[in-house]
Amino acid sequence: MVEEAKLYGIQGFCKGLLEVADILEKATQCVPKEEIRDDNPHLKNLYEGLVMTEVQIQKVFRKHGLLQLNSAGANFDPYEHEALLHTPVEGKEPGTVALVNKVGYKLHGCTLRPALVGAVKEA
Repeated sequence: MVEEAKLYGIQGFCKGLLEVADILEKATQCVPKEEIRDDNPHLKNLYEGLVMTEVQIQKVFRKHGLLQLNSAGANFDPYEHEALLHTPVEGKEPGTVALVNKVGYKLHGCTLRPALVGAVKEA
């Protein structure tokens, strides 16, 4: 009973931090890779700092039982995924995840936030 209360109590805090992790991920994705070079030290340092922060937040998440769902290519699972769209994709098995719009997370084995995905359907 006490363990359940602790888990429930931390869920809101974890959900709030997931938004921070999402912003860090988007920030690193938005940096044009061809611009990250030694003759552009400000952008290079900013990018490296964002990546280090992103790595550190994921380490803290793992330490406390908050794990990313590895969804790309996985079988669609309604307990772990929320389908934003269903589309036929040549060369992909129906019922699998074709793209991940937003990463999902589990807290101590329970889905805290489902991944927002595009699922493959039959043509």
